[in-house]
Amino acid sequence: MIEIRQISKAFGEQQVLSAVTLTIESGKTTAILGPSGTGKSVLLKIITGLLDSDSGEVLIDGVSMTKASMSKRQELRQQMGVLFQGAALLDSLTLFDNVAFPLIERGERDRKTVIREVHRRLDEVGLAEYSTAVPGEISIGMRKRVGIARALITNPSIILFDEPNTGLDPESGQEIYDLIQQTQKSSGFTGIVISHEIPEVFQVCDRVAMLFKGIVQAEGPVENFKSESHPSLKNPIVRQFFRGEISGPISIG
Repeated sequence: MIEIRQISKAFGEQQVLSAVTLTIESGKTTAILGPSGTGKSVLLKIITGLLDSDSGEVLIDGVSMTKASMSKRQELRQQMGVLFQGAALLDSLTLFDNVAFPLIERGERDRKTVIREVHRRLDEVGLAEYSTAVPGEISIGMRKRVGIARALITNPSIILFDEPNTGLDPESGQEIYDLIQQTQKSSGFTGIVISHEIPEVFQVCDRVAMLFKGIVQAEGPVENFKSESHPSLKNPIVRQFFRGEISGPISIG
């Protein structure tokens, strides 16, 4: 379980997060939604310990990430896998070596184990025959799939997906969502999906939290946000975002 307690963060005079409190349930996937620039990716960086909050605390299975030493943060990060927005593959390495990288960095020295696990994960995302290719030789959608294989390679208990469908056409985007569903079901990891895409993201999440101007506007089971009559939609910010309305408190453009 990930507990986010009263997390606030500002950059100069810009308040990005304001007392954000959320519980991410173990073995389930939570989507953190909201318009661009509303603090979603900043919150992800604080959860992973890559950025310090100004106040508040993040607990990973009861252990504080925000108050931990650098060595303890690194230990906690070993429970996590991340799919970055642009996949963040190393252009000079083959797909095999990109996926193997986290495993080797964490001390796996048995070559047979590395080969077995990398091929297993590449096969899982449908790219086993591309292991010798480099990122520049494959499509953006395929790079995202390699990114998922890399996130899975160390068998993490938590995986964070930062805008997994950015830059993808609808068909490729659906493939990524299908893959997130399949791998979560088979691996049972706790998932966090950062996104602004609705209703598409609903298919991969159990719970939803909406951020706007660094404040949690609504939070609950995904079914709540599929209902036209749910009380959350009485909030004009939530209603505009989830219904895709042009007029309202969220500025368009």
